[in-house]
Amino acid sequence: MNPLYVILELGATTFFVIAAVFALRHGRLPFLELISAAAFGILLEEGDQLIFETYHYSSDWLLAIDRAPVVIGLTWALIIAGAMRITDALGVRRRYAPFVDAVLVVMLDLAFDAVAIRMGLWTWRNVGLADGWFGVPAGNFYSWLFVTLGFSIFTRYLRDAARDRPSLEWLQLLVPIPAFVFLVACIIPFALILPFVDPDPGGGLVLFVITFAAFLAVAWIGIFGPDRGRPDGASVAILDLRIAFIIRFAIHGFFLIALLWLGLAQTAPILLVVSLIMLGAEVPLALLTERRHATSVPGRPPIGKPLPEA
Repeated sequence: MNPLYVILELGATTFFVIAAVFALRHGRLPFLELISAAAFGILLEEGDQLIFETYHYSSDWLLAIDRAPVVIGLTWALIIAGAMRITDALGVRRRYAPFVDAVLVVMLDLAFDAVAIRMGLWTWRNVGLADGWFGVPAGNFYSWLFVTLGFSIFTRYLRDAARDRPSLEWLQLLVPIPAFVFLVACIIPFALILPFVDPDPGGGLVLFVITFAAFLAVAWIGIFGPDRGRPDGASVAILDLRIAFIIRFAIHGFFLIALLWLGLAQTAPILLVVSLIMLGAEVPLALLTERRHATSVPGRPPIGKPLPEA
């Protein structure tokens, strides 16, 4: 057994168990959201490898369902659940929230994917380390946006629908299916346009940047625009707010250490710069989130009760 993989799997599993206990204490729906997020993670990893065949995982992962390491699904659940918790605590309304969730998730991927492939955790096919974004195809970052967007849209819609009809909560277990279909549908236009604008291996960075800029614009309006709800989410939270940030800082910290250990600070200094920028962005984000959440006005509907859409 490779000790690195043992540490990763035990660490992620421990965080997931803690998150599951916390979610279950808050009710059935938060627990179902976490479980469905993990199932979605495994589904998309298995589905992407079978359909697109663009990457494969190392054989050193201890527990896998066919081609998808279980711990990757658990990690997807933690990352998405943490992003959704932070977005709720910022008071972002449902119409903007999935875009904020997606931006928060991609902030992590930009910091670690190029490092992870150099650790051998997974390997991109037909993409050299000098292609794309230091060996990571641009389509990967593009896909991460829509992985999160789709899951968040369906989950948040169901969350509101189940508020008055609790029996609908069980439908959360089916959310991975439409979320995956949504992802594939969003990948198709990228794949069709890519050969005409950037046919090189791993190409499409311009397409990703344009898409990411659009997501950032919507997220900025949702976070800082005048149309905001009350910072809430505690009663329907999958994760505790502090745990959400602990997980994010842990991911940043682990891959930053790996980056330095692999000597990438000297061979690919831009990766260090991006890693530090993404890590540094977590600090004002955490401060803003805590300040917004702390200013919730007593006497309003209980925390966790979403405000009606305007």
